[in-house]
Amino acid sequence: MSDDPATGIDPRIALAAREKTAARFGSADISHPAVAVLFELASERLAQAAVLDPGLLEPPPRMPEISTPPPAGFTPSRRMVDDIIPPPLPRAFITLQEVLGNPQSSLRDIAAVVSHDPGLSALLLKLANSAFYGFSGRVDTIERAVSLLGAAEVNALAAGAAVSTLFRDNPHPELLDLPLFWKHSVACAIVARFLAERAGLKNPERFFLAGLLHDIGKILLAVAEPEMTAMVRDMSLRDTLPETRAEREIFSFDHGELGGRVIAKWRFPEALALAVAGHHDPLRAAGDPGPVVIHVADMVALALGLGARPDPAVPPLSPEAFASLGIFPQDMRLAAVDLDERLPPLAMAFLDGGMR
Repeated sequence: MSDDPATGIDPRIALAAREKTAARFGSADISHPAVAVLFELASERLAQAAVLDPGLLEPPPRMPEISTPPPAGFTPSRRMVDDIIPPPLPRAFITLQEVLGNPQSSLRDIAAVVSHDPGLSALLLKLANSAFYGFSGRVDTIERAVSLLGAAEVNALAAGAAVSTLFRDNPHPELLDLPLFWKHSVACAIVARFLAERAGLKNPERFFLAGLLHDIGKILLAVAEPEMTAMVRDMSLRDTLPETRAEREIFSFDHGELGGRVIAKWRFPEALALAVAGHHDPLRAAGDPGPVVIHVADMVALALGLGARPDPAVPPLSPEAFASLGIFPQDMRLAAVDLDERLPPLAMAFLDGGMR
């Protein structure tokens, strides 16, 4: 069978790629124009990758047998959402917040605080010299990096670095693959910023930070309640339930709600807490675009195969949420191009960098 002249790919590979992609999109409505664009993108990308690595078309590895049935007499919500206490943020980040909150502070003051934290300094210099921002010339001082990035951007990057640093060690890798988790989070952040800019929303860096932290509740659940988190995983697999629904069955709350509460406990802005808490129910916070942007960005990242697990399932897209952004289905292709360019340097920086 000859290659498809339009793509140069063996039609058998293209068909197998579409079939595997269709399985991932089983819960999404492919008749929605934006979802249809993402489906075609995901199929095309898988087919292109499979030309070099045919193993990508194999079914996903068999999941382990269900091993954590609910114990006799089990009742949900052994802990209430407010009972899960997050670790404190790094002192360097708190100092930076104090400086940023002082209207008398200059960029030099901000640079001085950043310079005292080796991890954050390395992160900002690495990013300022990367394709993510595309600045001309070599950026070799923290003060120049802060000047080029601006206070709002430095704040968003520092907040993401501070939180990611808290969870560098993973006591339960069987429940959560941290490199994949953070790669998905960075992808969601990049797409969220792109969507916010495309929709003409102000302060797009706040949507970047919301995307970066949108799934932080997953880490907290895995650390605080590993046995119950395993029950969530197994229930989701056994009963083919969305993970958030299984979380509500086991905990009586989901990772989004927990993440929003924790963001508030860390004294981040209320809008950030709302965006994190509502990204699986984006119409709940009427009038605030944060949950809507993160809902769509999360779905885009998962559709493109960037999830906390290989071959992630694609969740439903809220048509009302998508429509409220005033963007177009073909913007999904532009978002994918932007993600391809920006993800490698930023993901590498966050996985290698951080605050001390």
